This record gives sequence, C-alpha cells and structure tokens, in this order.
Amino acid sequence: MASHQTQHAAGHSPTPSGQTPGQSQAPAGTEIGTGSAAGYIPDLATGAKSLADSLDILTRTASVTLSRLTDSPVECGMMLKRVKSLPATAGTTMQTARLARLEQEVAEGPLTEALTGNGTVAMNHVPSDFRWARYRPHLQQAGFDSVLGLRLRLDDGAEAALAFFAPGVQAFPLQVIAGARNFAELAARGLRLVLELQTTIIRASDLQSALESRTSIDIACGVIMAQNRCSYNEAIAIIAKASSHRNLKLRKVAEGILEKLPGGAPHTHFEH
Repeated sequence: MASHQTQHAAGHSPTPSGQTPGQSQAPAGTEIGTGSAAGYIPDLATGAKSLADSLDILTRTASVTLSRLTDSPVECGMMLKRVKSLPATAGTTMQTARLARLEQEVAEGPLTEALTGNGTVAMNHVPSDFRWARYRPHLQQAGFDSVLGLRLRLDDGAEAALAFFAPGVQAFPLQVIAGARNFAELAARGLRLVLELQTTIIRASDLQSALESRTSIDIACGVIMAQNRCSYNEAIAIIAKASSHRNLKLRKVAEGILEKLPGGAPHTHFEH
C-alpha cells in the first residue's frame, strides 16, 4: 500500500439511475445514517486493498453521512500527510479530488486551514467571503457555495483533514458542524487503524526481505567456503569485492552464485 508518490482516490462512476445528481454513493451494500456511521468505519481497513481504497471509502462514507445531516447533497475531499511521504488526496468526485490537490499548489483552502488552525473552518457564503483568494474562485467554478473543513486527529507523524462541499449557501450551521465533528472523531479512529496496519505490513515485508537476503548470502558463503577451502569471513570478503566491482548489492551477487549451482538456486523456507 505504501507509496512515495501523491496518491489519488478518484470519485465516482456516472450517476446511477434514481440518485440525486452530485450526491456521493455509499460503499456497496451499506446504508449510513448519522448514528450508524461508526459501524462502517472498520471498512476503511477490511474493505480496502490499498491506502487509496481506504481514503476513497472514507470520503464516500463522510459524504453520505453529511448529506443526511443536511438533507441535501454534500461532497467530500480529503488530504493525508505522513512523514517521508508526499501528501495523499481523495475526493468523492473529480471536482472535489481536484480541489484537494489544488490546495497543495496554492497553500490555502479548507483542508490547509483545518490542519494549521484550530481544526474547524466553515465558509457558508463563498460568493461574499474574502478568504482564500487563490483557492476561492475554483470553489465558485465548481458550483460550491458552502464548505466545511475538519481536522482528523491522528498519531504523531501523520495528519489529515476532511473538506465538505455543498452547492447551497448556509449549508453548515452549528448543529451540522457538531455532527460532522462527531463523524470526524470516528473517522480518525478508523484511519489510525489503517495506518497502523500499513506500518505493520511494511515492517513485516522488510523483515522477510532482510531474512531472505541474509539466507542467500549465507548459502553463497557456504558454496565459496567449500570451493575455496576458506573461512566464512574470507567468503564474505569475496562476495563484497564482487559487489563493489559490479556495483551490485550483496544479495544479487549471492543469488548469481547460487543460480550457477548444478541444481539451480536452492529454495528457502521464506519463499512461497
């Protein structure tokens, strides 16, 4: 799941028959109300194959939840920032995904202000608001007159925010903002779980790779020791010298030695 490039969980397929235009579709097989969103937060981990999938599920769940709170269509975008990774963005539609990415370019907007301010920012009449001079025209072009940004409180080394977009003015009064904050708390728990699982998977993969590398090197050393009647340290020195001359990693040199054996490279118990 990990990636060092900006990830984008794009939004929707064409609007299904009977669905309100512009309104996000809930994850397949779910029906999310203001009181039941908690039951679907685990889907961020169990229903996703990648981080991009998890962000897509989160934005769609957020969109449906806020649409029911406001009783009108609400779209969602989000941004996730992690140490040593470029920001990941997602959106329920192409427009909201683009607005999330745009904030990285103009350094302003609901996601940026939610992350750098007190965690909540609302703009309930975009045409008359003077904030975000570089970002606001894109909101108007997309047809959104109200926007709400909320920070998701994650563990150290990661931060995220959700942005909700509505076509009408005054779409996010105080009672809706309160409900959105409750959802954000649940969403943060789910996203923390996703990031913890991702870290565990990466560490396990790195450990397996390290074990496989060490095993290949040790077997290759055994081959060299038998062929040259030398010590382990001398065998390692031979592999290291070849690695330096060929500009290859020790593991690659070791694998090359093993592939030349009469029966080919032996299989280790780490391989499947």
